[in-house]
Amino acid sequence: MSRPGPAASCAGPNLIRTERATFTGPARVLADDEHRAGVGAYLADLTRPFGIEPHAEWSGQSYGEMAASLLATTVAEPVDLLVLAFSVHDLWPGRATAAYLSRVCPGTPMSFALCDQGRAAAFTGLRVIGAYRPRRALLIVVEQASVPYDSPATPPARHRGVAMLFGDGPGSPVTGVHQYPDVAPDAVAGLTRAGIAELSTGHDEVCVVLGDGLAAAWPGHPDYTVVPAGQPATGAWWQLAEHLNGPAELVVVADYDPQLRYLCLTGFGT
Repeated sequence: MSRPGPAASCAGPNLIRTERATFTGPARVLADDEHRAGVGAYLADLTRPFGIEPHAEWSGQSYGEMAASLLATTVAEPVDLLVLAFSVHDLWPGRATAAYLSRVCPGTPMSFALCDQGRAAAFTGLRVIGAYRPRRALLIVVEQASVPYDSPATPPARHRGVAMLFGDGPGSPVTGVHQYPDVAPDAVAGLTRAGIAELSTGHDEVCVVLGDGLAAAWPGHPDYTVVPAGQPATGAWWQLAEHLNGPAELVVVADYDPQLRYLCLTGFGT
């Protein structure tokens, strides 16, 4: 899936467990000389049409390895749906990672991979889960910090992943997901205020977590929690885990992708 739909709102199941992790070093699979040579050849083919070459020394992470590690600490019971959300490609290009994760996840769930949506990918994952209404679903958001060739895009600061298990047990209910495509920078502030107000209806104590993309596009925002820069895909969800057990009745997570012009908001009851 490559693009969010028009502005939409949908509630989802309860968020019943979260896990997050920072990963260090290169992917284990790159220690295999044959596999590393194959990836190097793939990267050379990928970059040649653009007049660039892979770096002489390169490394990176495998989302399969990262997500499997998160999965092992998050899931103990069968899952019906697994959604993998990412932006930067990983260093195992020949593997269908979502299908691999379905095989190693309890329940052998139906799986989706969401990419090419930047900061919107995880929000779209919430909409997929809300639309299918599975008994139990797992959303895994991952990003790796190494782009092994020259690119104008700034890579993430760290290899990080966040896993969120949803189900019908006790937890934090998803109160709604709003996604707006093609939002001009000068419309971000007004649309975000309206979205926060709508999601906050009926709640007195609300914590708002702004992704760094939205905070930069809305410099006059109130004194909300702002995600530190450097983790565009995982940063907001990393912060969410810290606020679910706080005093607020509702946690609103919001972010804006300035390149793709997607504005996304979601709410979690606490």
